[in-house]
Amino acid sequence: MRAYGDRTGVEKERGPAWAAGAGRGPGGVAEPRQASGLLDGALAAVPGPAGPVTAEAITGICDDAVSSILGPELAAAVRADRRLLPLVAPWAWDLARGLQFQNRYGPGEPATSELLAMLAGRPLPGEQAEQFAGTVDLAVALTLGRVLAQVLGPGACARDPAADQAAAPWLAGLKLGYRIGLAAELLRLSSSG
Repeated sequence: MRAYGDRTGVEKERGPAWAAGAGRGPGGVAEPRQASGLLDGALAAVPGPAGPVTAEAITGICDDAVSSILGPELAAAVRADRRLLPLVAPWAWDLARGLQFQNRYGPGEPATSELLAMLAGRPLPGEQAEQFAGTVDLAVALTLGRVLAQVLGPGACARDPAADQAAAPWLAGLKLGYRIGLAAELLRLSSSG
């Protein structure tokens, strides 16, 4: 276990691409050092790893999203201390995951049972696939509103979806990535028990 503040091995942990000591952009604002901190290694096993240009593009979109939602001062603080990202923008990983998936498979969203089979790397038995898909879909229905409220502000679910999409053009990637994250977590939990 590392001591508080020890950055040894931090780049290998699951976390954001904004690392202390990252390059400085215009105005002295830190820029992402690398995309690997945002890209999901488990998801990369399904479609294959993203190339460097794609990884950089995904990181750039996530960085722009974090900056637009949090504002420049808080975004700069997150870039300076990447441990803040899960506290103020945990959805950034969902966005990266969704963009990573869309890069490989296109803009459509697969059915949840199909998504589970892709993530599991094998077809799930019919009854289990149906049960797992229902569980993921229910979890999304119950919790996605909170994610959208964190990203778009209170009442996001009550507004016109077209207005939300205009405010955050990457919203479809975020929603897909959130579903993927819940599906992957269900598969992980089911295999550990």
